[in-house]
Amino acid sequence: MVGTLVYLVEIQKPELTQAQKAELDQLILSEAAIKSHVWNHSNLSIGIIKEQIADRNAFARSLCEKFDATGARGVAIDVVDVLKLQKSGGEDWDVIGYARCRVK
Repeated sequence: MVGTLVYLVEIQKPELTQAQKAELDQLILSEAAIKSHVWNHSNLSIGIIKEQIADRNAFARSLCEKFDATGARGVAIDVVDVLKLQKSGGEDWDVIGYARCRVK
């Protein structure tokens, strides 16, 4: 059972190539609402000012749609409150939105 779970997690979180990450980084940088971003394999955390975006899940889903158009698959996006993160010295990752992009 544990082996099956590990296998499912691995196929649902594929690695992105450096070229794909570079293309996605350009897409991210074109979004004025995103103040910072950090990659951890296929997981992406984006920092926004919470008050500027009412529906953070919808914002993350819209990024997924753009990522899907590039052919990138399996990205998980956390939306974090960048001001709270800065005030805490990087300790308080308040996840205020989330989306899981298409796997295949």
